[in-house]
Formats: sequence, C-alpha cells, structure tokens
Amino acid sequence: MRLCTLVFVTVLVELLDIFAQEQFMQKEKFIYKNQLGFCEPLTIEMVASLVTKEIHRLLEPRLRLQAKKLSFDLYTRRNPYERQILNTGDEKALISSHFNSSWPVRLSIHGWNGRTTTCSNAAIKDAYLERGDFNMILVDWSDYAHDINYIRVVVGIFEISTKLNEFTRFLHEVADVPYEEMYLIGHSAGCHIAGIAGKLLKPDRYGAIYALDTSGVIHMRLNEKWRLTANDAIYVESIQTDIALLGFTSSSVGHASFYPNWGLGQPHCPNVNKMEPYFACDHFGALYFFVESIRNSTAFGSIKCKNFDSILMQKCNCGKARKECPAQVYMGGEPAVHKRGIFYVSTRGEKPFGNGNVCLMKRPLRPTVLRVFNEESELFRVQVPR
Repeated sequence: MRLCTLVFVTVLVELLDIFAQEQFMQKEKFIYKNQLGFCEPLTIEMVASLVTKEIHRLLEPRLRLQAKKLSFDLYTRRNPYERQILNTGDEKALISSHFNSSWPVRLSIHGWNGRTTTCSNAAIKDAYLERGDFNMILVDWSDYAHDINYIRVVVGIFEISTKLNEFTRFLHEVADVPYEEMYLIGHSAGCHIAGIAGKLLKPDRYGAIYALDTSGVIHMRLNEKWRLTANDAIYVESIQTDIALLGFTSSSVGHASFYPNWGLGQPHCPNVNKMEPYFACDHFGALYFFVESIRNSTAFGSIKCKNFDSILMQKCNCGKARKECPAQVYMGGEPAVHKRGIFYVSTRGEKPFGNGNVCLMKRPLRPTVLRVFNEESELFRVQVPR
C-alpha cells in the first residue's frame, strides 16, 4: 500500500512539473505592461502550484527545515522598473539605494499566495510613484505565503510581523524616518501582518494602516493580539469588498471601515481588471479601489452608517427614498484623512470606479463567486491581455 502511494505521488509530481514547465514556456502570455513596470497576473496556475510545492515538501523533509526569508523591495521615481533590495541592518545597501529619508515611506504587504511581482502590487507601487516622491517598499513574504496550509501561514504571521517591525525600526534609527511618516498597506492576510507589526511598535505608532479586504477566514476568530485592530496605528482604515467569502465578516477593524457596494458583489466583477481569477475578483476589489483613490483622493464619496448591522441589512441612507446622496467623506486617499465610523460607498462597473462627490444607493449584487457558479470554467479563469 505504501509503495502504491509513493508511486502515485511520484507520478503526480511529474505531471505537475510538466504542467509547470508548459506554463513557463508560455510565460510571455502572462506578462502585462503596467503603467511604470511589468507585472504578473495572479493565475489559477499559481494557486495550483501550491499543490506541487506541498507534495515536494512531504517527499523532501529537508525542505521543511529551510529558513524562510523576508525581503523589502524599494521602488522610487528614480527606479520605477527595477527593485533595490533592502534588508534589516544592511546600512550599505540602504545608503547606496535611492532611498531618501525626506520622502514618506509606504510599505505594501501582499496576501496569501502573493508575491511582489504580481499586478496588484505593481498597481499600488505605480499609483504612489505617479502621485509624488515616495519610498515605495513592497514587502515580499512569499516564502511563507506560498503554502497550501493556510493554518501554517497564520501561525507564521507573528514571525513575519516581527521581521517587518525590526525593518521599520532600522529605517527609523539609521535613516531617521519618523514612524508617523510610515504607512502600512496590507491586502488580505497582509492586513494582519501590518496590525501585529503595529502592536509590536508600541508605544510608538505608524502614521496609518490601510487594510484592503482584511482576511477573515480564520483571523476573525482569533484574539485581538493576533489580528488587526483599530489601535495598531495612529489611524487605521479598512476597505471591505468581500465579506461573504474571503474578507472579515464580523465587524469593524479600524477607526473607519468602508463597505463598497455593501461589501458583497462588486459591479466590475467578473472581471474588468483581468488580473485575478474570477473567484477572487471581489476580494481584490478593495485593492484596486484604493489604487484609484491614491490618484484621486475624492474619487469615492461615501455616507456614514449607524453601525455594522446597517451594512448587513443595507439600511444606510441620507433620507427616505433618495437614490443619490452627497458625499460626507471620501474613502482612501493620500495622505490619510482621519475619519471615524462605518461607511457605505458605491462604485461603477468600469474604470474609473469612483462616483466622485455622490454616493448612489444601490441594491446589493450577489457575490461574484455565486454569480458565476453555474459556469465552472469561468470561476477560475483569468483573462490575460494579449
């Protein structure tokens, strides 16, 4: 029986390796020219590669013992295409890079199965560099994130947050960057990495944390010590676009929490961005809305709701039977404008996504994963630009 299992696993590994090689040979199809650089769409093949990695891990015990690394990829207007890798304690690399201590620092933290070369990370980087002079740092924790065992990923988040905290202390002590000038932008599990790093920094605090569709699959059941909370930075703002599946589904996690289109099905899905599989389109919506807000701080007019139940029941309004409300506050933006409360915001089904100074009262759409459920091939499809 054991021999049969080993043979089966070996054959499966070979087949998956052949599949991976075929994908590599066609890699030109997966390159998309972003505004200031190249990026990779997050394809279902990347998700499938986690299976291959786990099988190799089971067959090769030494792989389980390999040290996992965290890297910090610096981009500025002087190097928008090519990263400069920074590491905690490496003053020589910092001094020889284009890092400028007089510019604000923005650190973007990807989610599970992410990497710094994906289009979602490139989109954030490009938006900031278009906006002005920033030290834009993409935090690469892919050594941890590329793991099919999500519980194992969650367990490793404290270690990742500790390394991130040490890096920001290094920038503060060596380059004299005030913590208030550091913003952490997290997507999915990256939000909780940002939050725990903020806890470890106390009594000092980062200027802001932007949490883009905070993951809730496991995290919402954890003690506040192990997840993002409103006290983890001077200002914490969350944008929740997928409370039905992958996002945080219980209550607010920041000083201000925004729920585009009630946090359910996003009108542009599936899939105007063409950068992620359809089932993840709602989850990545928060990220692309935030990117637009960096370029235009008044893109997403919002109205305040009484509480989280108002979001769940779709009861937010600015007066009886009104279909259009004047904006009370704006979601996202650069620099952070401090707000308090829970907010509803409407978006368009195509770019630009924001409705500007108005908020349209719309009926909620079903989550995208349900809207395409009857088309199984569509569920995992990513449209690759030619």
